[in-house]
Amino acid sequence: MLRKIVATLAVVCVLGSLSAFGALSIFTDTASVTDNAFTMGTVDISTSTGSALVTFSGMTPGDKVTAPITVTNAGSLQLRYAVTSLADDDDSLHLRTQLDLTIKELVTTCTNAGFGTDGNVLYGAADLGGDPAINVIGDPAQGADGGDRTLNASGNEVLCFHVELPSSTGDAFQGATTTATFSFVAEQTTNNP
Repeated sequence: MLRKIVATLAVVCVLGSLSAFGALSIFTDTASVTDNAFTMGTVDISTSTGSALVTFSGMTPGDKVTAPITVTNAGSLQLRYAVTSLADDDDSLHLRTQLDLTIKELVTTCTNAGFGTDGNVLYGAADLGGDPAINVIGDPAQGADGGDRTLNASGNEVLCFHVELPSSTGDAFQGATTTATFSFVAEQTTNNP
């Protein structure tokens, strides 16, 4: 029995010595992966004018005004955009529903004379605007909607706006006024179905 105890103590001593020396004999190394940088993309829509795109003072039935606007994606991501039109009716004469707005793309000469010769109609001829704002191109609701326009990063396009007071406009609109605000609302297309 004493022999078993001595043999067991000898084994315990040897194992204890091995584990103490084993901890000192492990080689180690470390590798680092640095510079894991992230940069956010940008959605940045701009227009060639910020005010007074189409204006006309002293309109009479049959008058019209036409002007181009360049829409630019100044961001780093592809975007899609919609356009809304908010028009006031402060005098309650409803001129905003009498004026006809038409928006086209690919018009060669965006003037009163050139407007009808070519291009594709994106909106109209329909109301100039409303309150609340009406959608005149696409829909500003998040996600892809019918009529939304897409622009690649650094891309642009020219839209031609045309407003006409129909020649059938009656006396009830004399002295009427309205002011419209066109809002270009953009969102990313990536990860945004």
